[in-house]
Amino acid sequence: MPGSKGSLNLLTKNRNFLLLFFGRLVSSVGTAIFFISILWSAATEIGGVAAVSAILSTVAVVNIIFSPFAGVWADRWKKRNILVITDITCGVILLLLGSFFGTYLFQIWVLILAIFGLQICGSLFGPALLSLIPVIADDKDLFQANALISMTDRLSQIIGMAIGGVLISLVGIKGAIFIDAITFILSAVSEMFINIEEINKKEVKTHKKIRMWPDIKDGFKVIWSNIELKWLILLEIIADFFGTTIFVFLPILADQILKVDSAGYGIMQAMLGVGSLISALVLSFVKEIKMKYTALTIAGILSGLSLMSLGIANRYLYALFSLLILGIMSEIVNVNENLIIQRRTPKDTRGRVFALRSTMDNSLRPFSFALAGVLATIFPLQNIFIVFGLISSIIGLMYIFIPIRLKKQEIAVD
Repeated sequence: MPGSKGSLNLLTKNRNFLLLFFGRLVSSVGTAIFFISILWSAATEIGGVAAVSAILSTVAVVNIIFSPFAGVWADRWKKRNILVITDITCGVILLLLGSFFGTYLFQIWVLILAIFGLQICGSLFGPALLSLIPVIADDKDLFQANALISMTDRLSQIIGMAIGGVLISLVGIKGAIFIDAITFILSAVSEMFINIEEINKKEVKTHKKIRMWPDIKDGFKVIWSNIELKWLILLEIIADFFGTTIFVFLPILADQILKVDSAGYGIMQAMLGVGSLISALVLSFVKEIKMKYTALTIAGILSGLSLMSLGIANRYLYALFSLLILGIMSEIVNVNENLIIQRRTPKDTRGRVFALRSTMDNSLRPFSFALAGVLATIFPLQNIFIVFGLISSIIGLMYIFIPIRLKKQEIAVD
């Protein structure tokens, strides 16, 4: 199959992509272990729902503040250097945080400060990574490249989330943090060996001049002037507002309704990764999906139905199956959206577009997480899942109208 050959060639014949793939996989596994360790500690020992909401809100707030600037830097600086520097910085932050564990310094405000620093690095890393993929991979391999890179995140959920709860009992939160620090350092070492010409010699002088606000404004213009980019990103923002609240609700669902321990909660998180991994693995070995908006519509509707099903889940295995389907559908949306944005965006503005997409996506997350925390204390969790799932399905249905708008625009131009 053409897709299969392209995927294998990327890993066996494209050395730069292999190094990027390996580095991303290693650091993502460590991050998954850290994520479940910190969230479980916050939910059960520090402050319950309020602490979980505070940590997740910090992630969103940092992305809102720094992502627009990160996009400009991703377009102007060497992307490989950004990856290396941010991974090393994350490793140092985690080594310090691990050193604080067990002392009076390990408190919620220290966690928030550490996550603040990690997210600054993440806001730089994300746009640089997504902008580097089209540089390393040929256009004919771009669909498989996105699926493979996305697969590293999903595989990390299986490995990291599944063993995260077990690691807490074996090595403790401190050990989990140190493991994450090591993975970031290993990732940086791998990325150091990526060798590719990112900027043409004729473009060097232009790229040295960073006009922060005008450059950010140019990124907005690219999005706003393109109907496809504008509506694709808008629907994603609305869907994420309701969909990502699952990360606030899931520990509560595991602890209070399904009555499982940290290991059981870790497996629930891992099921999202299993579904996404299955989807990413299949997508990386098949031909590129031609009817992308049909796929986005179907996947969006089924994602919403999966959320709704969690509202009636009273058995652990049923909840795991719902999370598996949610992971499969979410990955189909993710890979196809990234590919559309990469192809529809000019090369010299990809970093800004991806960063602004992240900014707009995350600008509502503090409100989303805060709302989730409030609603969880007022209404039954099952009812919230059903309502949010229904809304997500309706949003998924809206994807099909994007190509209709594009056809109308073409007719108007003609």
